[in-house]
Amino acid sequence: MELLSQINLWHWLILGGALLILELLGAAGYLLWLGMAALCVSAVQAAYPQPWQSQWLLFALLALLFTTLWWSWQRRALRKKDPAAEINQRNQELIGQSATLLEAVVNGHSRIKIGDTSWPVRCETSLPAGSQVTILRIDGIHLLVAPMAQG
Repeated sequence: MELLSQINLWHWLILGGALLILELLGAAGYLLWLGMAALCVSAVQAAYPQPWQSQWLLFALLALLFTTLWWSWQRRALRKKDPAAEINQRNQELIGQSATLLEAVVNGHSRIKIGDTSWPVRCETSLPAGSQVTILRIDGIHLLVAPMAQG
């Protein structure tokens, strides 16, 4: 208890620096905001000396505030960058896209190419190679397609 009552701005500076150094060793952002909170507490201590209870309370509040702000900013940035970031299965993005059959539909099976990947497809309609189709849904590794509406 005596150690806690004698904490000063130098202790906060050392703690902040140590946390930031540990962050450099690969903590993936977990210690960055704690280190910044400790450095802020040392700056507050330099300007307005506080009792140790207030220092720890300020440290906890700043760490929570910095972490929450960073987390919410990061989520917004990810949503702007990739609107489908919330989707667990990326192949669901294919639904509604159109593609060209690489082969004729034989016994309900064919293939299409999207990007650099060739996908197996199933289609209820017999179609020649080169036909335009729309992806309706995903069934395992197969894309279920239908002929594209004309007009």
